[in-house]
Amino acid sequence: QWDFETIRTVDPWGTEVGRRFRGGLRRWNMTVQWWLAAYVHRRGPRQYPLLRNAWTMLASAYWHGLHGGQYLSFLTVPLWLAAEAAAEAALGGYFGVPLEQLRGWKGSVLRGAQWFLKMRAFEYLSMGFVLREAAATLRFWASVHFCLHVLPL
Repeated sequence: QWDFETIRTVDPWGTEVGRRFRGGLRRWNMTVQWWLAAYVHRRGPRQYPLLRNAWTMLASAYWHGLHGGQYLSFLTVPLWLAAEAAAEAALGGYFGVPLEQLRGWKGSVLRGAQWFLKMRAFEYLSMGFVLREAAATLRFWASVHFCLHVLPL
């Protein structure tokens, strides 16, 4: 009746190797992701995806506990999701094909850069989970000049 897929919560390969920020999120803590999508995200305003994502991340932060650093990290996720979508749309418009269909060295370099930025964003945002306190998280982010808040803006 039950198999491994029923209880699998993390897809390490998809989280680490996938190039998209959104894909990395979906493959981490997949059971919670499913619940958030089914009961929180789908109830958010469709016409405002940034607000919908922020609402979902706020619920996820609450799910994880009352730690200010985690709230700061979770509420930065919608910024990265919006930046990724905007960058993919702009590149698709510029090259005339979606990024995953762009061939040659340009496609390889751009997809590699996207993966590299996704991994740096995950590392940067993980500090809210490591440090937990809002003040400590903000001190760390300030020490690197909020670079991965500025970049997606």
